[in-house]
Amino acid sequence: MTTTKNRETNKQTKKRTRGRPSIFDRDKLIQEVTQLFWTSGYKALSFNEISQETGLTRASLYNAFGSKEALLMEALDVYFAQAPDTALRHIKKGELVGPVFFKVFKVGCQRWASDEKRRGCFGVNCLNELMNSQSELGDSFKAMYEEKRLFIVSLIKRAIIQEELPINTNAEATGNMILAFMSGFSTFSKSGISEALLQEMCRAFLENIGFQLTPNK
Repeated sequence: MTTTKNRETNKQTKKRTRGRPSIFDRDKLIQEVTQLFWTSGYKALSFNEISQETGLTRASLYNAFGSKEALLMEALDVYFAQAPDTALRHIKKGELVGPVFFKVFKVGCQRWASDEKRRGCFGVNCLNELMNSQSELGDSFKAMYEEKRLFIVSLIKRAIIQEELPINTNAEATGNMILAFMSGFSTFSKSGISEALLQEMCRAFLENIGFQLTPNK
């Protein structure tokens, strides 16, 4: 799931605040801010707190990003580009879909279980917090969620054509179920459950759908 906002390629961002240049590494700042949003949540984290934690003035932040909303979207843009499910976007024509789903969930289990703070998926957290808000930000999240839903459904249709799943598989329902599982999986990982149990849960889920880790083809 990606945003439509384009990242700036220049790591060094220069803006003037009170007549003095404010120079910082934009990529490093985005990483810091991502951790702040991830831990505190979007609504609970104020621009003042971001300023204090990053050591930049509010003016510098506004000059560089324009708003807290834009800062969040850029942080998500970077996060989504590195998320486990990015592998689904790179499935080549004719490549089996099932094994990639297994890989995506395996990496997800490793990441969420290794997070000492047990914060789950940053993207899912933002969706849960903001998707139903009556705002432009909420509308953006709804659009992103729908785009991802349709994409997963398209992968299920491909898997049916490639005979990875039974011909009578309901692609729409199965795709929706996978997306719902991904969201619930993130939430469940916050409970402190072990990586081994998370892996077992994910494997059982995919096998119940009809996918095989090593298809007999």
